[in-house]
Amino acid sequence: MSAPPALVRLLGAPLLDSPWVQRLARISFLGTLDWHPRSHDPATRLDHSLGVAALGRRFGAALELARGDLRHFVAACLLHDIGHFPLSHAAEPGFERALGVAHHGVSEWIVLGNGAIPEALSLRPVLRAVDLDPERVWAIIGGRDDGLALDLSALLLAPINLDTLDGIVRTARTFGRAGVRLPRAVFVRHGRELLIDADALPVIDRFWALKDRIYSEVINLPSNIVCEAELSRAVADAFDARVFARFADFDDAALRALADAHARRSGLSEGQDDRFQRTRVPPEAGDDVVPRVHKRYFVDTSVEAGPHGLPRKQWSRRYRHTRQLAFVSPRHAAAQLTLPIGLDDHVHQDMSRWTVLPGAEGPEI
Repeated sequence: MSAPPALVRLLGAPLLDSPWVQRLARISFLGTLDWHPRSHDPATRLDHSLGVAALGRRFGAALELARGDLRHFVAACLLHDIGHFPLSHAAEPGFERALGVAHHGVSEWIVLGNGAIPEALSLRPVLRAVDLDPERVWAIIGGRDDGLALDLSALLLAPINLDTLDGIVRTARTFGRAGVRLPRAVFVRHGRELLIDADALPVIDRFWALKDRIYSEVINLPSNIVCEAELSRAVADAFDARVFARFADFDDAALRALADAHARRSGLSEGQDDRFQRTRVPPEAGDDVVPRVHKRYFVDTSVEAGPHGLPRKQWSRRYRHTRQLAFVSPRHAAAQLTLPIGLDDHVHQDMSRWTVLPGAEGPEI
């Protein structure tokens, strides 16, 4: 996917054509979910990053950001996922165990030229060459005070953010689900305050409901949960910190054979999700049991917009989620019936034994 001309003019071809940005074209957006037979025309991390940058340009202009602020914000949108491992989130728990760092930490190294990525090989010289301040770009990505009266990092980190707005709609398209069409203006500003436009709330409500369906029906497909767990175990044994010496060339090709094997073994490539059950009590199946925290997303419509829109501090009150630990295992592994997880179910239990396991939380696309 080539960059839209408007982004090239705003950010500069040297950044968009850099090896680090172009590497994302060789990394799948949905990882092992691409092997599922219901996946069609899968996207890459570059597709997603360009999509988030395009939203950043569109909404940043609507907020009437000064050109310098807009350039740094859109650059942050473009680079927010720059440090992803091959197959994105699918094997990240394994990489984190093996390498001691998640993709967000690697992103910082690539943008700032610290950690395992030396400055000369990082994006720091490229950003400076196109008159962008690496520290300012990273402050927006990382949620630090970037000196703006308007906290632009909220548009990447708040419950309603550009990353998820693109990612959920993109996933829906890949799996043949109806998406949502965003209005021209979603965010507005009132003085130093960032708000969601009151007129946009019905669309954002529908987006939040779509997010719930995508997580329930796509992200948490049992065959993919099992495939990710098995792949992560294999990755943890196969790689070490030496990958950072060649990280700009470290892409999906490095995991292709492993992913093929585990997609077949888990039944993912055949869509055999009925081979598995989901229970609230871990069955006695040893290593075949995969814990996964399931999130359900719902809108609290009692939290209403004010005269200028829905203030930033209210977003997490209107757009909420619950968390519940479940266990995926082969159907023959336990006698319990599969239990559905509903919006209003609240299970109070000690989750520490399971959630400490890397991968139990699952991805946040």
